[in-house]
Amino acid sequence: MQKILNALQSVKTVLLKVAETGLVLVGFIVIVYLLLGEDAGPYVISVITNISLFMSAVSSEAILGVAIIGALIFFLRKKP
Repeated sequence: MQKILNALQSVKTVLLKVAETGLVLVGFIVIVYLLLGEDAGPYVISVITNISLFMSAVSSEAILGVAIIGALIFFLRKKP
């Protein structure tokens, strides 16, 4: 049983690292777009277009709800 838990923990660690790397990559692409504007290239423009389409599809109430749930999880996990 302990081997399974260790394997799941290592898979979780790898998935979190991949997600963090992806988030950093998207952040870098946004910074490149902010610096270069329309001359940033077709890939950067397509990523920015996809982000803007996603943000327009998701309502502001949903974003606020996710932020509140994330803050609650953060504060409840903190140990006094």
